[in-house]
Amino acid sequence: MDTITGDLFEFCAITNAAREAVNRTTGGTDAEDLLKAGWKLAFADKSYKCMRDIIRFQVSVRDQAGEEQVLVVKLKQNDPNKKPARKNPKPYYTYGIDREDGSQRPYQRLWDFAYVSDSAYKQLMDLALPEPWSFTDRDGGHEILSWYLNGTFLHLLDEEKIRYGQDAQGKFAVFCTGLVNRNFEDIYCFCEPNSKAKAEWIVKSFCTKGSGNAGKRLVRALGTDMPQRAVYYRTLTDVVYDGSFELVPDFEHLMLRWNRVEPSALRVLFAGSAEAAPLIDEAERESDPKKRQELLEPLKGIVDGDERLRRSLWRALSDACELAQTRARYMFSSAIPSWNPKRSKGGEVFFCLPLSLVDVDRVDAVLVARRIEVQRDGAPYCYYEGETIYSLQMAYEHARTLQRVDGLMGWIESAFPSVAAEGSITPAGGDSAFSSTIAPSMTPQLGNDDEQDDPSSRLARLAPEDPAMGTYVVRPGDVIGVARRSSDPAPDIVLPSIRTFKYVSQRHGTFTCAGGTWSYEQHDVNGTKVRHLDGSVQKLAKGSKTELASGDELSFAESAWMKFMV
Repeated sequence: MDTITGDLFEFCAITNAAREAVNRTTGGTDAEDLLKAGWKLAFADKSYKCMRDIIRFQVSVRDQAGEEQVLVVKLKQNDPNKKPARKNPKPYYTYGIDREDGSQRPYQRLWDFAYVSDSAYKQLMDLALPEPWSFTDRDGGHEILSWYLNGTFLHLLDEEKIRYGQDAQGKFAVFCTGLVNRNFEDIYCFCEPNSKAKAEWIVKSFCTKGSGNAGKRLVRALGTDMPQRAVYYRTLTDVVYDGSFELVPDFEHLMLRWNRVEPSALRVLFAGSAEAAPLIDEAERESDPKKRQELLEPLKGIVDGDERLRRSLWRALSDACELAQTRARYMFSSAIPSWNPKRSKGGEVFFCLPLSLVDVDRVDAVLVARRIEVQRDGAPYCYYEGETIYSLQMAYEHARTLQRVDGLMGWIESAFPSVAAEGSITPAGGDSAFSSTIAPSMTPQLGNDDEQDDPSSRLARLAPEDPAMGTYVVRPGDVIGVARRSSDPAPDIVLPSIRTFKYVSQRHGTFTCAGGTWSYEQHDVNGTKVRHLDGSVQKLAKGSKTELASGDELSFAESAWMKFMV
């Protein structure tokens, strides 16, 4: 505390986010003067509060309507054990600014409201339609689900869609998760009072209407008046990127976010920096995205100290932003609508644009673009502000809050190491990674009648659970797999390079037909499961083979089930 003085600028760095928060409230450009004056008063009358490494004080300002508003400013102390990101860093920096005018939520996170156990997360993952909920942990990780559930809860809180009730078994709170089960029934988060921990509630169950004890309690208590889903937008203009608007990147801020760029790209961009090399080496070995960002934080200081490197990176960033805008003009779906729950009520839609900093066919980071509308010459004028950079994982989490994105937008799949590690984000079939959907070949016309009579020439079909994926034609001798390496023979049945086929190899297995009897032989070590008509499930290891009947189902390396039909 010895570093604190009455002059805010002597010990605290003012971030761009803090300036923007104040100016957005006042409609002016004097954020620094207001913060400095507010701190001077708080320091003089000792009205500021200190808790661990956080200092809080209040600033009174006038909003754009002339009404007085109170802003709560938080200053955070820099960690002395970490290498500073800039030369001559100040002891503190502005950490957050909130309004004390009713715009604050009663709960800042889902976990402040209700305790969610690991077993509860697992129950929800088992109940909901299958999709990736972890970037690195195939067997039970749930960091994506945790982010999704928190963002959904905060917006439902804003919309006042958290329902409270009481029945013979006691009080409960419930909200709609926005997820559905295999029958496309809404899944609800059912909470009961919590007497053991800080949170007021505890998640007891995830349920559908009328199913299980919780589902039955909801029907008896609420009838048809069930909790509603969150609504994030009102018109398509809210979620469709308009490439005719100008994109204005905040390059000064973007240049501070190199720690969010993929290490493989950083190795090329920082090739001439001996100081950056060991940081990038260590980051490449780290699988946790958040820890990787922490390891790369010192890159800011390296850039500041090397003017030639700074100019080079600036050019690369400028070219990548221009390319992202060009792509969005050509194909608006490359700009993925996403949701920012924000610290205060409301939240907002923004767009994630893929940044290719080294190779046009690979995405290395994501540009966050927010639509801004101002008055210019008496008429409304819209443009997009490129306000910061997200890592691929951050972009996926924010996009998933708004909609399901796995397998829909090619470039977002690079958020998963297993996909990016293949050296390409191009989906199977050689299509551009920026296509909005992946459509497998549909069933062609069968051959002539003579061919139909020859058992060895008969055709079969594979039908995925999702009808939007079409139907795959199976011929005797066909090899099934995901096209991953151009150096190896391509499979005959090409599965798309999406999450559900994450562990399927290039030549996973072969279908054969002899004397009218179909068989499947497993080639890859990841295995295949066959669910026969009698309900039995057979696990095929490498080199094993089984006969197939029409109606049997196959799961290739833990993929979703696909029905085999003759």
